[in-house]
Order: sequence, then C-alpha cells, then structure tokens
Amino acid sequence: MTNLFPSGIAEGEAFCNRVNERKLLAENINGVNHTVIVAPRRYGKSSLVNEVIHENDVPHTWIDLLTVSSGDEVTSKIIKGVSQLIFQLSSDVKKLQLQVQKFFKSLNPEITIGLLGQSMTLHFNDEHSAAIEEILIGLDKYAQDMGKTAVIVFDEFQQICEFKESAKIEAMIRHAVERSKAITYIFSGSNRHLLADMFSSSHRPLYRLCQVMTIDRIVEADYYPFLQNVAREKWSKALSEETLRKIMFYTERHSFYINALCNKLWKQDNIPNEEDVTSSWDWYVNTHKSIIVSDLIDLSLNQKKLVSILAESPTTEVFGIDFLVKTNLSTSSIKQALEVLIKKDIVYKNEAGQYQLLDPGVKYYILNH
Repeated sequence: MTNLFPSGIAEGEAFCNRVNERKLLAENINGVNHTVIVAPRRYGKSSLVNEVIHENDVPHTWIDLLTVSSGDEVTSKIIKGVSQLIFQLSSDVKKLQLQVQKFFKSLNPEITIGLLGQSMTLHFNDEHSAAIEEILIGLDKYAQDMGKTAVIVFDEFQQICEFKESAKIEAMIRHAVERSKAITYIFSGSNRHLLADMFSSSHRPLYRLCQVMTIDRIVEADYYPFLQNVAREKWSKALSEETLRKIMFYTERHSFYINALCNKLWKQDNIPNEEDVTSSWDWYVNTHKSIIVSDLIDLSLNQKKLVSILAESPTTEVFGIDFLVKTNLSTSSIKQALEVLIKKDIVYKNEAGQYQLLDPGVKYYILNH
C-alpha cells in the first residue's frame, strides 16, 4: 500500500497538487528549456521533479552533489550519471559501444552483467582526462544521434560553491548547457539563497542560463480535498472543518510537516479530531526536537532574540519603534541579525509581507518551552 504521507519523496497518489508547476516544468522539459528550482528545504522540490519526469516518462539521471568535496568528485558523479543515461537511451550493447567511442573520445565503456541486468560504466582512457563540458556535450550529441531527449537533474547543486575551482566548474557546465539540443537540465538544492545567487548574479558564469521556478507552499484550497479524499479512504468519512483548520494551523501548510503530522494521525483507528491533532503535533515536535532546533544552536544572542520574538509576533515593521523596544536592539543590530536569519532560511517574508519563522516546528517548540 502506498504511503500517502512519506517523509521523503511523494510519488503517485501521495503527490498533492502542484498543477501549475507540473505543467510549466513539463513544458520546459519538452522544449529543452533549462530550469533552476528555488525553494526552502523540504518544500517538495525533489517530489515535483520526480513526479513530472515519471508522468512524462522521460529518460533521466539524478546527480546528487550533496557529498562531493572536490571538482574531481563532481566530474566522477557526472560520468556515473551520464553512464546511466546512455544505457537508458540504448540497450543495444554493440551499437552503444561504437557510439560511445564516437562521441566520448576520452572515455571507454565497460559493460557488466549483474543480478539486475546489464549496466555500463565509463572510464577515462589512460592518456586522456575528460572535462565536464566534453562529457555533457558528448551526451547531447549521442542523444541527438539516437533521436531521443532526456533530463539531467543536478541536486544540491549549490555545493559547487564550496570549491576553489567553482567558477571553472560553473563555466564548463554553462558551456555544455547552452549548447544542448536534446538534454534538458534541472538544477535544485537545499540552500535557495546560494542557488539563486549562482543563476541571478551577473558576475557568475551561470547568470541567466535557466528559467527560475520558485516553489511556494501549497494553498489550503488544494490541501483540503486531498486530505478529505484520503480520510474517506481510511475512515469512510470526512474530517471536520475544525480538524482541517487545526492541521493547517500547526503545520502552516509546510509540506514536510503536513506529511509528518498526518502520517501519525492516519495511523489511528478512529478519525482524528482537534484534540488528536494537537496531541500528535506536540508528540512529533518534542520527539524530534534535537533535529528541529539544530539550526538555532550556532546563532548569536541577537539572532536568537529575534527568533524568539518573531515566533511570538510576526511583523512587517522590524525597524519600527515597537519592535525596537521589544528587542532592545539598535536598528543596525536588527538588520545584521535579520540578514543572517533570512540567509539561513530561519526567517522569511510571508505572503502578507510579515517576517516570521519559516519552520513551524521551531515556532511551536520556542513558544512551548
């Protein structure tokens, strides 16, 4: 049975809405228009990309850069991903080997047969080393020759910023991406500010390379029918309006927390009421407090003070007299602390223009301890 409220990627029946985003991303893939997806952590970026790729049955490879620590590791990850994608585009081993030798001069294919069938690994020739753009351009020419299109997803792409050769890596990727005719590129990551800077700053190699897609929280009007449908499947009746409002109140429509809270509620034998929502939310936050508040540990005293006050009273007037009195801080101190909190995705500006905490679990923990 499908887990309708997963802690990881939401697939199939567990995927809620995102109709406009799915349509736009599918159009970008079909038109070979490259996309950078910008959103805070745990907003469902990976779920969105995964859903669109599978809905459209597109050959793809997912290159996760979270653990890389050097430019050489980035190259190795790309080669591994390209190997997987080449094999998806053609399983004719004899033809594949000839094509690889034609389009990837610096690489040799190694075909292996395992329990899961055939697979291919690319290796450098002894006398060569391959640059990133050579590998990616070779893949694009190979896909064109096969008459097919495909997608490369670069996840946690902002990790490249950590390396001294980051500008060189970004330049090589740009060189390949802007020449691509058959491969669509999707860039995503958990640090939206670093990621946005990579693609929107005129001094960076990737400036204006992609269409920027910003992911916001799913609105209540879309969550309500989704939750009511799965409630009827589970208990043969709908949730009360009060119960739905209580779920939205605690989670603030943050998709990760919607899933975390509902995952527990849907394990009940009886349909949950308001009190069940409150007790389950309290249980979840307190059980996971070490993870939820981990981002607060290294904050300065001024930053922690702002977090505590904004947890209680979101405001549009962070430099107004009332807020200055509450914090007992100078305007310059508030400005400095706020910049850090926004950059760390601890504070954000909501639809009403108020500065508030981004994580509803952090807010609840602060207000109740």
